[in-house]
Amino acid sequence: MKRPLSSISLWALRLGLLASFALIWAVPGALHAQAPCEDVSGIWTVDLDLPGSGQNQVTLTLDQTECTVTGLVEGRNSTPFEDGRVEGSTASFTATAHNQANGQAMAIVWTVTVDEDDLSGTLQSPMMGTIEFTGTRAEG
Repeated sequence: MKRPLSSISLWALRLGLLASFALIWAVPGALHAQAPCEDVSGIWTVDLDLPGSGQNQVTLTLDQTECTVTGLVEGRNSTPFEDGRVEGSTASFTATAHNQANGQAMAIVWTVTVDEDDLSGTLQSPMMGTIEFTGTRAEG
């Protein structure tokens, strides 16, 4: 024979359900919260091994305001970028380069991770694929 739940048991059951719902609502927000952005600003010397042109050195100038980064990629040409984002110690941005042979615009997606005075990352473009690189802080 089943015994009816007491009012204390019902209260404890309701409290447990409320706590469970609170966790369900709170956890996804915590899991998807953006990591605070660290300072990645500065002038960086980057060594790249580019297909067809071998070892190259470019300069990245990263200017940061809160979690947004803007700046300049300087190599054979000077290419500005805007609307970059910083999450943790990693910045990502897109710079548009122009093919020297035909002048066609090409979006290059940069992802850089800063560790004190060292920098590492990748650049990606449809023509070159993914290229890994390293760099060091020149200034800032």
